[in-house]
Amino acid sequence: MAAGCAAMAGVLHAQGRGGAEWTTSSYDAQRTGWVRTDPRISVQTMTKAGEFGTFKFLWKLKLEHDPKAPTTLTQPVLIDRIIGFRGFKSIAYVATQSETVHAIDYDFGTTLWKYHVNYTASPPPVVLGTNECPAGFSAALSRPTAFAPSTAAGRGGGGGRGGRSGGGVGEPGKGAATLATAGQGRGAAAAAPGAAPAAAPGAVPGSAAAAAGNQPGGLPGGARQGGPGGGGGRGGPFRPGDDAAYVVGSDGFLHALNIQNGWDNMTPALFVPSNTHVAGLIVATSDEGAVAYAATTNKCGSQPDAVWAMDLGKPEKPVTAFKVGDATIAGSAGPGIGRDGTIYIATAAGSAAESSSVFALEPKTLKQKGTAKVAGVNFTSSPAVITWKEKDALLVAGGGKLYVFDPANLSAGPIATSAGGADATNGALTTWTDAASLRWVAVSTSNGIAAFKLAEQDGKPVFQPGWTSAAIVSPLAPLVVNGVLFTASSGTKAAPGVVYGFDAATGKQLWTSGRAVTTTIKGSLSAGGGTVFVPGADSTLYAFGFEIEK
Repeated sequence: MAAGCAAMAGVLHAQGRGGAEWTTSSYDAQRTGWVRTDPRISVQTMTKAGEFGTFKFLWKLKLEHDPKAPTTLTQPVLIDRIIGFRGFKSIAYVATQSETVHAIDYDFGTTLWKYHVNYTASPPPVVLGTNECPAGFSAALSRPTAFAPSTAAGRGGGGGRGGRSGGGVGEPGKGAATLATAGQGRGAAAAAPGAAPAAAPGAVPGSAAAAAGNQPGGLPGGARQGGPGGGGGRGGPFRPGDDAAYVVGSDGFLHALNIQNGWDNMTPALFVPSNTHVAGLIVATSDEGAVAYAATTNKCGSQPDAVWAMDLGKPEKPVTAFKVGDATIAGSAGPGIGRDGTIYIATAAGSAAESSSVFALEPKTLKQKGTAKVAGVNFTSSPAVITWKEKDALLVAGGGKLYVFDPANLSAGPIATSAGGADATNGALTTWTDAASLRWVAVSTSNGIAAFKLAEQDGKPVFQPGWTSAAIVSPLAPLVVNGVLFTASSGTKAAPGVVYGFDAATGKQLWTSGRAVTTTIKGSLSAGGGTVFVPGADSTLYAFGFEIEK
């Protein structure tokens, strides 16, 4: 029965909340933090109650009850809406720092399943972490995320990976496709029945496997494998890269959890060294297949900072790495990905030759394609990829300024620089275009949100002042949903955090959460389906939005 319902998920259309799906850190592969459309959230509905009522507090859910366990939550990733044996569900996937993944029905604020990731690496786990190197989970989960529109006719979402368990992955920046477009043919031949898998090679030099003295693709002790119900949503066997809730444990193993029941869909595979600080996990999909990427930062686990890539299309799941020596990879959202699959990272200031730089890396192989060195600049954000004159351009914050780079000529340095006031204290940028197609960039500073316009002058990009919010204490990185910018103050024990909504074009405050949040806020917001999710520092997840008929 469960397997049959899972197969139906790829071919039936569910009348869900609508809108796009938040599938990875900062929403999409380009790390824009911008949900272009939403069926409920808009400047109008935030200021005047309409057919959906008023935007308000919906529910809160405590996810960690052990008083001795770390309580930070990862940024939720979303699916709208899955069809399974439990009926139609809209689900948020979030993990506690103590390494338990929760699937939450966000229509009702109830837990559907949870799965604890057991630590299985040879080096002992870090028990007492620091701000730079926290113990336990650090990266948000990821569902498959396309970095470019599919060009293969007849293929399913997620770059031709086949049918979906819920929504299919759509074009970059547009979240997932509706279930009406999912479940189409694979467009590639499956392995012959009974065919033996290719033999796993030795550990790739420079890979996580080599660093840990282990073989890639090995099943860690105590891990579950091959849970019931398939997992691909096609009625056939799961293929790595198909829809799942992907997560990296502190032991460095990548898991693909069945989105309906939490079972491991694939053999957990060693991806990064254990006890590292993982940022920006993304399962990037295209017509050529799926590759998992992530960055490890702050030299945690006695490892140099690096970007990691795992080819999920090969049985042995080979891993490659690009290390930045003694430099530190900047930002909290991990590597940004261009529409051609190029991987981008930036590094903080320092004495290493690789410091104060922006790197462009080849997809999958991570071979260096180009670099920009801006002497002395302390880059603080992950690169965000935007479209400028129908080509990719990079946005990076550093030294209190914003920079624009042309990936085709990185070595020439920035092609635009803002005057200042762009601290990017939370390591991520938010960028969007308004109704007039004007490009905007927003950053969280130490005491508020600063928004800038990126206009064209004499054929070149030029930063112009936008707006600055009223004082907000240690705001989280903002996100934009259909013209509304959301952020939250971190808060203190005496004054809990507050969530804010602004008109993204004018900076006018539209809404606040008042006293609905009763704790400090730590982590990153996410949004989708008319709902904004807020991670409380005490492991309580809050949801704000419009009530739906239940």
